[in-house]
Amino acid sequence: MKEQSVQIRVPASVGNFAGVAGSTVALEGSLNVKATLRADGQVSIRYFGENGERVPRGRSNLVVRAMESALKLKAVEWTGADFEIYSSVPVGVGLGSSAAAVLAGLIVADRLFELGFDEKSLFELAAVHESRSENLQAAWFGGLRSAATEAAEGDAAPQGWFPEKFMLNVVIPHFHRLDTPFASAADKNVPGLADALGVGVAGAGVFLCGSGPAVGIIAEDLAPEAVRAVQDGFARHGLESRHVAFRPSRTGARDWNAAREAARSRASGATEPLRKPSLIPV
Repeated sequence: MKEQSVQIRVPASVGNFAGVAGSTVALEGSLNVKATLRADGQVSIRYFGENGERVPRGRSNLVVRAMESALKLKAVEWTGADFEIYSSVPVGVGLGSSAAAVLAGLIVADRLFELGFDEKSLFELAAVHESRSENLQAAWFGGLRSAATEAAEGDAAPQGWFPEKFMLNVVIPHFHRLDTPFASAADKNVPGLADALGVGVAGAGVFLCGSGPAVGIIAEDLAPEAVRAVQDGFARHGLESRHVAFRPSRTGARDWNAAREAARSRASGATEPLRKPSLIPV
C-alpha cells in the first residue's frame, strides 16, 4: 500500500573541496523534507531555515520539480502534496542545497508511489537537475567523492577520510544581492571574496565552497586565526560574515533514510517485514 506521508533526510555537501575541482564531501548538516499527499491538486511549502526568502514556495521549488519529473517518467499522476522543508544549512552559498533538494524530491516520489528506481535510474534522472555528479554521489553515498572516479553502483565506500576530530570551518558573507529566489551566477561576485580567498595563514587551506560565496577553511590549531583572516577580508569591503563548522559525514541519504525506515517500523510495532525502499540496493 502506498504511504500518505514520508520524511526524507539528505546531507549538505561542499564541492571544490580543498580547492580540488570535481571533489565533493558530504556534511552532517542536512536538508529534511516531510511530504504529505493531498487530494486537491495543490502544492504548499513551509520552509524553515536560513535564507528562506530564496526558496520558491510553489511548483518551481527544486524538491517539487525533481519529484514531478520522477512521476512524469513513470507516467504517474498525483494530486498535490504539502511539503515541510527544514534545512540546517543556508541556501545558495555553495553548501550543496541544490543536490540535496534534487535527491530529496526523487526519494519522496519513490517512497510515496513505489516507483522502483534503482541507483542507476536515480542518478540519470538527478543529472537532469544537477549537472555535478560528484555532488549527487556525495549526498547519496556520503564521504568524499570525485567526478574523476565515480562510485560504481552500490559502492558506498568513501574515497578517503579524515581524522576523528576534523571540522570544516566555513565563513559565509552576508550579501543582499543573494537574497532573491533566483540569484544568477553574477550575483555571487561578492565584494571582498577575492581578499577572503587570498588570505595567507601558514598551515591553513582556504578555498571557495562550490559556486560560493561561502569560503571553506581547513586548519587544525590555526583555525581561529584563519577564520578571523577570512572574515577580515570581507570586512575590509564592508561585509559582515558569520562562521559555522561542520563535521563530514561518512554516510549519505541512502543509509540515513534506510535507518529512518527501520526506526519507523520498530516504533510502529509492525509485525510484518517493512517494504524495502527500492532505492536502497538489495
